[in-house]
Amino acid sequence: MSLPVSAASKETYDTIKNEGIFRQTTPDEIQEQGGLTVNTLIKGRLTRASIYEREFPDKITQALCIDGPKDSDGAMTFHGDGAITLMTGVRDPNRGSGSGKLNIKAWGGQQDYMDRVDLSFNFGTDTKEKRALSIVCSGDYIEQTEGAERQIIAKTIRIVATEELVLEGGSIKIQSDSDVEISGTAINTASINEKNIILGQQMTFGVSEKTEIAFDPRASVNIITPGHLNHKILGDYCVNVGGMEEHLIGGVLRPESPLIKDKSKAFNVKAALLGVGLDAATTIDFKAGGAVTTTAGGAVTTTAGGAVITTTSAGAMTLKATLGIFADAGIAGKFEAKGMDFELKSLLGASVKSAGPIVLLN
Repeated sequence: MSLPVSAASKETYDTIKNEGIFRQTTPDEIQEQGGLTVNTLIKGRLTRASIYEREFPDKITQALCIDGPKDSDGAMTFHGDGAITLMTGVRDPNRGSGSGKLNIKAWGGQQDYMDRVDLSFNFGTDTKEKRALSIVCSGDYIEQTEGAERQIIAKTIRIVATEELVLEGGSIKIQSDSDVEISGTAINTASINEKNIILGQQMTFGVSEKTEIAFDPRASVNIITPGHLNHKILGDYCVNVGGMEEHLIGGVLRPESPLIKDKSKAFNVKAALLGVGLDAATTIDFKAGGAVTTTAGGAVTTTAGGAVITTTSAGAMTLKATLGIFADAGIAGKFEAKGMDFELKSLLGASVKSAGPIVLLN
């Protein structure tokens, strides 16, 4: 059932126009606290929340304040200088898990700050995870800093990408005062030039195969070191050279080197089990500034497709054998010995024999 509605009289409208909607019987409430003037505009009867104005003694610092319900400690202040302060109450588990939170739900938004903004987050009562800030995005998350620098400072920085992590920049630098560890099923790098500056030691562990391939015929591999070079290979060692190979050994004595035990030779080759072979398409030249010593545990065989010439520029040539010395020139050949004096001697009074169809002694 609806109540009858009737229009007010002209006198009533004139009274409201002149005196207001109600007749005020008491003046506005004003409180002065130590020079601070407070003018209460609205005070709630149920929650004791209030809206009031305040003014400091300088008559310049003013604000409009909104205080939340009693004992909530929540407040909002509109300062006379244009600042706005929004403050929630403290986090009290006795009041519930949502106490003291600032909850905002909106269908979008835009924030434009014309001056510096400082944000400070604390984990508070989250003593288990100690998480001060959590951001969850259902779509892309883009941050852009124009013409300035972006810094992230933390004890530990962890970036987890479930599919792909891309770092793209004009110049990328990774600096560390400690170790830098990189691990992956495969590590692929592509660059025009690569340079590593290592002031200490470089070590590689667990490499089952290592391959270096250069497609440019001008490419070269250079190892330059003022120290020592050591290769220890348990398997085979194969070197194929399409061009020429040269070894230049200075033979400078390095007493501090632990690699070479026998320092009497500048170049030493030793085969522990099998022999050593040299195979040249044309000539093999051996040249020594001093004596040459050849020692064999078995027979020494020299086979030549042409003449064999042994020349000594100074001194004599001596041939010694325990069981004898045999020279065979063959049927068509000739054995010839020349000299100022030719002397055959037999030890212990043995005879000297010459055998043949014709023996000429001049």
